[in-house]
Amino acid sequence: MAILFRYINILREDGTLRRAPYIPAWIRNKDNALEQFSALIDSGADSCVMPFDLAEYLGVQQQGVSEKTMGIGGTVGVKRAQVSLTIKSQRERYELLLPVLVAQNSELNIPFILGRNGFFENFHILFRQNELKISLKKVAPK
Repeated sequence: MAILFRYINILREDGTLRRAPYIPAWIRNKDNALEQFSALIDSGADSCVMPFDLAEYLGVQQQGVSEKTMGIGGTVGVKRAQVSLTIKSQRERYELLLPVLVAQNSELNIPFILGRNGFFENFHILFRQNELKISLKKVAPK
């Protein structure tokens, strides 16, 4: 069975309103309670990326030294981490151990990005752009 989400309205920095494929997601915080946030499903992103402020707030353990990664906004320093991510609807619930890159610049205004490595490989993902909806269907484990 698939989970269907509607795109949500996002206010851009230039003041325009844009509909985008954000979905509700949950991560366990340092007290082991679930925290809800919105995550952008980004087919152009190789990796899942977590904003620095969210990682700090949740108490996410970051590993190793800062590395560099590139995106449309340029180069940014990141550290690797893993988070327990939950995606759910009224009937379905999926928990993933998700590898993420934590942006090291707290001044970056970036969303939590669900990219191909770690997230897309777990689902059949259908962008229904003309309907402003996205469908996620869990892939059976190999």
